[in-house]
Amino acid sequence: MWWILLLPSLLFAETVSTDEKVVGVFYFTPMFGHVHQSSVKTSASLTTIQCSHPVKVIESSKVSAGPEWAYVQVADYRGFVLKRFLAEKRPECFQGKYPKFFDAFNMDLSELYYWGRLNDQYVQGETRVN
Repeated sequence: MWWILLLPSLLFAETVSTDEKVVGVFYFTPMFGHVHQSSVKTSASLTTIQCSHPVKVIESSKVSAGPEWAYVQVADYRGFVLKRFLAEKRPECFQGKYPKFFDAFNMDLSELYYWGRLNDQYVQGETRVN
């Protein structure tokens, strides 16, 4: 009788296929930032991350990230990060270069959150004025 309960779970496990591919592990470059719920700067934050945090970039046919965004996994969270915030090599970060100075700020979670939100709102570029 117990085999009747196991049979549906075994069938389901065989029919699930994954089309996801890990592109690589990249490193977050700004001082603070967020993994977003969708590929919009103002979308909800799933988690806050710091400079030099490893980020696993994933390709999936089920998820459309757009040209500026990468679909990523950080710990148990899957979301979106701007591609310009990712580097192939581990960056040299302010927190790592001056740890005692950085620790003296004693930032709480809400301050880390708002610093990350600030980085999302910056518009970076070059002017073309002569």
